[in-house]
Amino acid sequence: MKRKRGLVHVILALLMSMLLVVSTGCGKSGSGDSSSDKKTDKTETLADVNTIPEDGVITKEQFKTVAGENKKVQFKGTTDDGITYIWTYDCSKIQNPADQNLKIDFSEKGLDDLKKQANNANDALKMTMYGKGLICVPDLEVQLPEAWQSNSAYLVKEQSGKLARMSDVAVTAQVKEEDTKKQDKKSQDTNTEEEDSSNKTAESATQAKKDTKPKEGTTSLKMSVTSLDGDCYIIGGITEQQNKGAASANKAENGTMNSKSEGSDESGNSGENSYNEEGSSGSGDVSDGGASSSGSSSKQDVANDEEVSGSSHTCTISISCATILNNMSDLKSGKEEFVPSDGWILAASEVEFTEGESVHDVLQRVCKDAGIQMESSFTPAYNSAYVEGINNLYEFDCGQLSGWMYNVNGWFPNYGCSKYTVQDGDVINWVYTCNLGKDVGDNSMY
Repeated sequence: MKRKRGLVHVILALLMSMLLVVSTGCGKSGSGDSSSDKKTDKTETLADVNTIPEDGVITKEQFKTVAGENKKVQFKGTTDDGITYIWTYDCSKIQNPADQNLKIDFSEKGLDDLKKQANNANDALKMTMYGKGLICVPDLEVQLPEAWQSNSAYLVKEQSGKLARMSDVAVTAQVKEEDTKKQDKKSQDTNTEEEDSSNKTAESATQAKKDTKPKEGTTSLKMSVTSLDGDCYIIGGITEQQNKGAASANKAENGTMNSKSEGSDESGNSGENSYNEEGSSGSGDVSDGGASSSGSSSKQDVANDEEVSGSSHTCTISISCATILNNMSDLKSGKEEFVPSDGWILAASEVEFTEGESVHDVLQRVCKDAGIQMESSFTPAYNSAYVEGINNLYEFDCGQLSGWMYNVNGWFPNYGCSKYTVQDGDVINWVYTCNLGKDVGDNSMY
C-alpha cells in the first residue's frame, strides 16, 4: 500500500509539474501578447504620418512618445465624400500631452444664410469637430475634390450671432484643364465686351460675381486651428487682383469694399472686424475676437522689420474682466469698484519684451508699469506660476468656477503661463472667467 501511495504521489507530482509548465508557458505567451497589444495601442512611437482612427482619438500616451522632440507629425483622415484632411503637430511645442480627437465631418449644405452674412461669400465649408482642449496649435490642410472660385478665405466661428475670425486660410484651387480653357475663353470674351462699352463691363462683372459655383478640379485649404470643438466654417472670396470683374460688381452694388471697425466680445478679446479686405469680394463682417491667426505671416512681418530696423521684440497684451459684467449678482460684496464699466482693465497694448521671457514675465512687468495690482504664486503640481488675482479680482470672487485664464493668438495653452515663451507678434489676452473657461472660449474642461 505504501508503495502504491508513493507511486500515486509521484504521478501526481509529475502531472502537476507538467500542468505548471504548460500553464506557465501559456501565461508567458498570453502575458506577452497582452503586453505587446497594450504597448501597440498606447505607447508605440508615432510615425511621421499616421492614419486617424475611426473614433478620431490620438491618445495622451501616443503623444508622449514624441512630445518635446524637434520634429513634426501628421494625422491623415479621408471622408466618404472624397475629402482628405491632414493635421500637422509641432512636437517641440507639446509640453503637456493629452488625448486629441482629430475627427472632422464636413458639409457644404445649408450654408446660404452664412454666405449672405459674410457679404455674399463665394464658397463656404462647414467643419464639425469633436475634441476639447489643444496641446498646441496645429496646422490643418483640407483637400477638396472640386475647384473653389475663391483665392482667399478665413476660418470663422459663430459667437453671439456674429462670425468671429479664428485664422486666415490659404487657398490653392486647381481647375480641371478643360474647364480652364473654357474659363480663359470666357475671360477673353469679357475683355472684348469691356472694350466695347462700360455698361457691358458692369453687366459682365455682375455675371462674373454670380458664377461662383465650384468647378471640376481640386482645392487645398491650409490654416491654423485654435479650437477642436463644435462647428466652424471656412468662408472664401475673390480678390480684386484675381477677378477685377467681380470686384467692380461689388463696388457698384455695395459702394465700398473695405469695412473695418474695432470691437470686443464678452470674453474680453479685442480685435478688428476686418474680414473684408480692400478690393476683395465674397467676404463679410467677421470679428477677429482676439483669436488672431497663429500662423507665421504676422510674426514673419515683425521678424523682417527687426532685420531692417533692429527694433526689439514686441507683443500685444490685454486684460479684461468683461464676463463679470454679466454676473454682477455673483460678485463678492465690495469688489464692484474694481470692475471697469467696459470690462477693460488694460486695453490691447503693444509692449516690448526680452527674448526668452514668459507670458507671466510680461504680465508682471506690464502690471507694474501700469500700476495694476497683480498677485501670483508658484504651483509645484504644474511646475508653473499661477495668477491668483489682477486688479484685486481673485479666483472665486465671482462664483465657484471663476478665476483668471490666458490665451495666446486665440489658443488657451494647457500649461502654466510661466512655461509659455513669448514670440514676436504674439497676442496675449488675460481674461476673467465665471464659468471655468466656457464663457471665454475655452472648453478643455468640458
